[in-house]
Amino acid sequence: MFLIRTSRRRRPVRRLALGLVAGGLCAMFAAGCDQPQVITVTVKPADDKAAEAAPAEASAASSAAGGYGNLIGTVKFDGAAPDLAALVRKGDTTKKDAAVCAVEGVADESLLVNAETKGIANVVVYLEKRPKDIKPDLAKPPTTPVIFDQKGCRFFPHMLTVQIGQPLLVKSNDPIAHNTHTYPARNEGFNQVIKPGDRNGVPCTYTRAENTPIEVKCDLHTWMRAYHFPIDHPYVAITDAEGKFRIEGIPAGKQTFKVWHEKGQLLERKLDVTIEADKDASHDLTYGKDRLAAAPVSGERAVAWSRLQQGGDLNFAQGEDNRP
Repeated sequence: MFLIRTSRRRRPVRRLALGLVAGGLCAMFAAGCDQPQVITVTVKPADDKAAEAAPAEASAASSAAGGYGNLIGTVKFDGAAPDLAALVRKGDTTKKDAAVCAVEGVADESLLVNAETKGIANVVVYLEKRPKDIKPDLAKPPTTPVIFDQKGCRFFPHMLTVQIGQPLLVKSNDPIAHNTHTYPARNEGFNQVIKPGDRNGVPCTYTRAENTPIEVKCDLHTWMRAYHFPIDHPYVAITDAEGKFRIEGIPAGKQTFKVWHEKGQLLERKLDVTIEADKDASHDLTYGKDRLAAAPVSGERAVAWSRLQQGGDLNFAQGEDNRP
């Protein structure tokens, strides 16, 4: 009989392997199996770091060889800038908490078009999928918190992006309570009352990337609306007040982007752009009022729209029986 004593370094020895060792030794020395003997087997763990280093270095070398470039552009409106009515008129005492909410009034930010440049604000341009060869200095999510604030019964900003793993704090600068309520498709919803004047902030955590931006509302002040876009990579931009955007450090090669706006939802599902190392690729986009129409709000059309805004393909024919 053999007694096998194992000496483990960092990793436990598999029973199957020891059984084979014991069986083999007993078969080799069958005649001596009646006398107990002690055999010490030392198993060295695999050098995981060394094993992983080669592909990691190869990937880094490949990325470095391909290089990184940028995408710049402008999203413009085709036509005259729309004149949107205020959600809350200045001095409107009929609104809830008018002493705070109607001091300056609340503008409709659902389609902001620069009158001079025709640029559309709050359009989201983003890489379709997280690439394997993210630029090293962009690979980890930022540690600086994203701030989602409330002032004058408005959300600030109207549109934000946050990387998975990056802190997001919900604050309020109003002397009244607000309720921040998110409507995610792939994350746990956030639905909390934010106390008056909370400048410390309440953490709002997203653990999974969403396919498109998600809606955020205040249940206490129903006109308050904004959007969060949790994403798992750094290649995303929101157009500024002039409709301009810039995304930096994109892996060179053919890349596919998506373009989203709250009115038209997915304006582009497959926007292919070739990125060259150390260069700016320029891509301008223009959309008219038909592409930026409001989404259906009820019935079968709403189901179809919801499917489309998540990035799916669905054909819907409007007949006489389901027209508005």
